[in-house]
Amino acid sequence: MSAPTLSPAARARLLECMRREAGRPIQPKVATLVAALRERFGEQFAGALYYGSCRRQAEPEGVIDLHVLLHDPRPVLGAVSAGLCRLLPPNVYYLEVTHGDAVVRCKYAVLSVAQFHRSCTRAAFHSYFWARYAQPLTLVELDDHEAGLNSLVTALQTLAGRALPLIDEGADWHEFWVRTLGLCYRAELRAEGSGRAEFLVAGHAEHYRELGTTVLDDLPRGRRWPAKLAWTLRIVLGKPLSLARLIKGLYTFDGGLDYVAWKLERHTGKPVEIPERVRRRPLIFLWPLIYKLWREGMFR
Repeated sequence: MSAPTLSPAARARLLECMRREAGRPIQPKVATLVAALRERFGEQFAGALYYGSCRRQAEPEGVIDLHVLLHDPRPVLGAVSAGLCRLLPPNVYYLEVTHGDAVVRCKYAVLSVAQFHRSCTRAAFHSYFWARYAQPLTLVELDDHEAGLNSLVTALQTLAGRALPLIDEGADWHEFWVRTLGLCYRAELRAEGSGRAEFLVAGHAEHYRELGTTVLDDLPRGRRWPAKLAWTLRIVLGKPLSLARLIKGLYTFDGGLDYVAWKLERHTGKPVEIPERVRRRPLIFLWPLIYKLWREGMFR
């Protein structure tokens, strides 16, 4: 059975919707971060994607989330880090810059331009990338802005085509998004509670309404059992993939353990202490800590 595809008219509507949302201006603090990243990566810098909770704030607070696209990661990351990025993208790093009297912090994920475009398509089995790129974000200084927009529409098509068989007939755009984002959250280790999808949809209701209504009206639903099997595999594979990215991030992300603890505390309201032995030998002692936190309901 062929993959569901959007009609030209529906794709044009979605492209225009993505264009409006992805063209939203970034805050001055974020512009300072992007300038620093452009300087860091030089001619390999191909643009950035700005998403996450800080994007919804007039004055971003906390750790800003960016995805940085590089033409070729090898000259700037080195052979080993670039190899890790190729095997299990993205590589995650941390950056602090000064903006006026304030310190601005960001967590930025690095991947190549080719990886970005591929990860929006059905060639990427897991939802890690196409689920993120189907949601509201800003394209920042992309070398090929139009290609980036088209990949965002492709990411939405991939997400919707894979989720629709599990969405009840007669569901409206709101139920589609809450159910679909819920599937994606289950395919990763997440600290957020069950109401996170509702919160995200409420924050960009008009955007989600236009996207959801269009795909519901245009895309066929497909068969339920192959989709259910595929999502079961994504959920099973997603946990170890999340752990692998977490372990990899400990070596690329300065203060990675403290960031994870802070994020867990922020979403659960429970304190998280990182024992000294975990800081000294994370590959040995991190696993019991992860198991303990999982038993306490800190991960889902």
